[in-house]
Amino acid sequence: MIAHATTLAAMPAHARVWVYKSATPFSPQEEQLIRERGAMFTSTWAAHGAQLDAAVEVLHGHFVVIAVDEEQARASGCSIDKSVRFVQELERALGRSLTDRMVVVYERDGAVRTCRVDQLEDLLDEGVLHADTLVYDDLVGTKGDLDARFRVALRDTWMERFL
Repeated sequence: MIAHATTLAAMPAHARVWVYKSATPFSPQEEQLIRERGAMFTSTWAAHGAQLDAAVEVLHGHFVVIAVDEEQARASGCSIDKSVRFVQELERALGRSLTDRMVVVYERDGAVRTCRVDQLEDLLDEGVLHADTLVYDDLVGTKGDLDARFRVALRDTWMERFL
């Protein structure tokens, strides 16, 4: 058995990440539930019998991030399936979707807010959003990307096409 990185912060830059998001913020109790269940999940998560060095964390009150150091052991198809089942179990426990790709998370007036992709054009036209609005790009693939470009200006994401 390996020593586990118990936090996302302890993960190396090359660690693979999956980001799931909620359209509504998590309550403190929900964040605690996610962290507790995440710790239970990562303590038994394995690929081909090899324990995976992994972490689950809640970020900005809307995101569940799963990270795994694949230099230690590669996440296999079966182990990735287990992580998807873990997220589905969280969705049932929380009573909400974490896999809705149409949710956009952004910052306005110092608060984290959400909208749907089909609302972007109207929000841009109304001046609610603009090119410099900070948005969360949940398409990042590594811990290094998460650190460097998770929270970026709208103009620097796939959403720039709406400008």
